[in-house]
Amino acid sequence: MIDIDFQPSGLASLRVVGQVERELPKAIAAVEQHMGVVVPPLTVVVAGRSGMATAKVLAAGWRRGSARAVAGYWLHTRRAAQGALACTSVTRTDRIVIAVNSTALKRHEPGEVWSTLVHELVHAVQMDRPGRRAELRSGMDHDLRVTELPPGLRQAMDAVTAIEEAEAYAIQRDLDPAVEPAPFDHSPAARRLVDAARRWETSVESIHAR
Repeated sequence: MIDIDFQPSGLASLRVVGQVERELPKAIAAVEQHMGVVVPPLTVVVAGRSGMATAKVLAAGWRRGSARAVAGYWLHTRRAAQGALACTSVTRTDRIVIAVNSTALKRHEPGEVWSTLVHELVHAVQMDRPGRRAELRSGMDHDLRVTELPPGLRQAMDAVTAIEEAEAYAIQRDLDPAVEPAPFDHSPAARRLVDAARRWETSVESIHAR
């Protein structure tokens, strides 16, 4: 049985908290069957934007950065959560954090909770793929100003994220035919991925040539 640490905020909507708790096991089973993999250990937070931002900062390992960098990361994450129903993040352990936006979901139809859980569970599986956790952790270290990513690598990582987003929407649609996400054209993201990887390779070669 999957390891789930369920952490609802005391300020979160009771309807959303109850629905997430009820539907999470079924959503996990559906995603595992569809993708043919096991969902990694989860920490599931149900909160507002501030709680979501705090969950991401804790996942990133806030002690790794300066107080100023951590505060900036928290504010950026809180702003990014403005229109988000949920977000998913790697941690410094084997767990994946899914932060559900209770404030946003309570304004939507109840069926949106299922779609949101499926979407974020796909991201959890993606983050558990070989090498992906290390890439995402290096991105968090970059955001916390602990290290700096090589030129071009951030763009390559963004392109991979865009492709993963398309996969998550496709599986969300497959597991809930009533949901019709906006069409996603893979070709621009694929071109960005190839271009960013080429620029990164060129920059690395120039460094080695010095």
